[in-house]
Amino acid sequence: MHVLKEWFGGRVRIVLLLMILFAVGVCGASIGVDLWQEWRTPPEVRVTEALQNAMAAPTYCYTGEAVRVHEGKEQVITRLKGEKNGEAVHLYGTVDVLDTELDVYQISDNFYRKDIVSGQWMQMTGQNLEATEYLMQEINPLGCLVTNDAVQVTELGKEKLNGAACKKYQMQYSGENTFLTSVWKEFYYTVWLDKKHRLQQVELIADDHENSAEQLRLMIQFDWNAEVSEIKAPV
Repeated sequence: MHVLKEWFGGRVRIVLLLMILFAVGVCGASIGVDLWQEWRTPPEVRVTEALQNAMAAPTYCYTGEAVRVHEGKEQVITRLKGEKNGEAVHLYGTVDVLDTELDVYQISDNFYRKDIVSGQWMQMTGQNLEATEYLMQEINPLGCLVTNDAVQVTELGKEKLNGAACKKYQMQYSGENTFLTSVWKEFYYTVWLDKKHRLQQVELIADDHENSAEQLRLMIQFDWNAEVSEIKAPV
């Protein structure tokens, strides 16, 4: 009886050991596949896809700050918060350079802007869509994230951002935002992607067309964990 117990006990230990080794092997193989896919994917593809996925995401929250730098002195232009749910966008914050607040909604083809003097909501419908889209392009910091595939990306290594392990990239891009490119040139992007290849942060630095001593610095941070409730018209 004692011999049988030792024999069965030994078999149980062997089976458990084999199960552990199998589990470790499966995990190791999975990690290996992920590393292989990461290695063989060019950084240009990783960054471009992350930017496109961020813009196409059904819901998200973000904060953005635009700063004008003149001969080393900084002046905050805007501090904005944005949220998106489906086709609805809510953008609000301060336009520090004008010492005023900004609160706008874009819901499908309808645009709502709060008048800073009367406090009343002004509505612009589909017939003004082109004008409102241009206005949103001017004030929405995400407008700078529109890129094409013809970008050259350099990997800068790893960095922890808000507790998340990220890979850091840099690229130079001419930009497609007509408002930005009308004033600024030589756009340099620094991009942080987390392990899921989600865009966590973007820093944009651009030079003024006419004054080389003046720069724009734009910082955008995403929050993918925040819940965004349905965005409804404010009237």
